[in-house]
Amino acid sequence: MKKKNYIIHDPVNCNDEKRLLLVDAVRWFLYRYNMQLHDFDGDYENVNIRVNAWEYKHLKCWGRCYEGEGEVVDYVIDIAIDQSIRDTLATIFHECVHLWQWERNHWKGEGECEANQLQYELADEYWRCGNV
Repeated sequence: MKKKNYIIHDPVNCNDEKRLLLVDAVRWFLYRYNMQLHDFDGDYENVNIRVNAWEYKHLKCWGRCYEGEGEVVDYVIDIAIDQSIRDTLATIFHECVHLWQWERNHWKGEGECEANQLQYELADEYWRCGNV
């Protein structure tokens, strides 16, 4: 199995502070779950993740993650940014759990139970690590 290098594309439609928070949170998740390469020796595959920032009224939900369909990206994460920082973090981690489930090819039902269980645990851990 090839190692993977995850490339996170900067979100648009948000200020620099939110943009940095979203990208850093996804990067932190990838390292936390040992998904990101630590060295680039050998054969590896690039996996592109696009993070989109929206207002809830446009998105009609707090977040979603889906596989890119014939695009240059492998996964898309849409986040409603008009929520508190803690809720934004919980939402991004919820969607990252879905990405992790796809990458492991491991789902139970719709995967929501695991994502719901972990979202605030991860948000609080990220916060306690001094990232916010």
